[in-house]
Amino acid sequence: MKIAFVNDTFLEGRGADTLIYELASRIGKKHEVYVLAGEIGFKEKNFKVIKLKLEKLYTGRISDFNYFGKIKALRRQIEDIQRKHEFDIFNVHHIGLNAAFKGLSTIVTWLGSPPTNNIFRKMIASTWIRTLKQNKETITISNYLKKQLSKKAINSRVIYCGFSEEFKPSKIDKGYMLYVGRLEKHKNVAELIRLSKSLNFPLKIAGYGPESENLKLLAKKLKAPVEFLGRVSRKNLVKLYQESSFFISASKWEGFGLIFIEAAACGKASIGYNAGSIPEVIINGKTGFVAKNERELRSYAKKLVEDKKLRKKMGKKALKFSKNFRWDEITKKYEQVFRGIIKNDSK
Repeated sequence: MKIAFVNDTFLEGRGADTLIYELASRIGKKHEVYVLAGEIGFKEKNFKVIKLKLEKLYTGRISDFNYFGKIKALRRQIEDIQRKHEFDIFNVHHIGLNAAFKGLSTIVTWLGSPPTNNIFRKMIASTWIRTLKQNKETITISNYLKKQLSKKAINSRVIYCGFSEEFKPSKIDKGYMLYVGRLEKHKNVAELIRLSKSLNFPLKIAGYGPESENLKLLAKKLKAPVEFLGRVSRKNLVKLYQESSFFISASKWEGFGLIFIEAAACGKASIGYNAGSIPEVIINGKTGFVAKNERELRSYAKKLVEDKKLRKKMGKKALKFSKNFRWDEITKKYEQVFRGIIKNDSK
């Protein structure tokens, strides 16, 4: 098979990009694999990279109204690339790019999109979702997302994300809560900063985003024991998970929640909200806690801060649960989908 994975970015520290990297590096051992993206960060590993000339589809500026112009420009690039490489399958991981692949053998992996009150963003997201009907198949990364699409009469199959082999358990506990992820409004990181202050328990934040400066100012104002780490390498990220007391997120939306599985693979319990796909990646009361509101989140965090035996017990159960999310098994499922599409196309 000759496969092209497509996204707007291919950078470390981003969920969709990590998914592509893990799939491409494994499938590339047996098949010819390329990654097509506008921004490149990962180094080639069993795959080759083609850099696209690609403008951001959503910036919040008036240029966003030129969406179809951007798609036409991308389509011309894709046509040139396809004439040269003749890919059997395009696996697109940014739904906004999907319109440029009409008529090609395309599978979209839909990672969902956070809720928004922006009318224009809602409108364009609705347009993007309608393009899913043109594809050979749609893959979602959680049952939560599958249900969302089914409401719009779009069929999909669920293939979860996974963790890679470097995420391993350790017996180290250096006494801090950990948050990993983008610093955006819907992630509610400010709530974690306030929590760190009220519990007087350290919080380490690995990630970056548009809310970075506001959050740093809040932590400084509250004199909260919070450390902002920004971008971290893969090696340091694993170490952060391994040395944490537990993982915590106040996000009110997750399409999957890979961060919870990575924490589990390192033998750490997690706390998150009963929102989006989070209840699919935390078994409430066993591998961590799923909170209904801020009061519960605070209560659960206090419980784990004060009870080392409990967080160790939950960490063991989380480690066992994480075995359900192995990349090698996930890769096999993608390969089966790709083969099925190619087989049907050849009839």
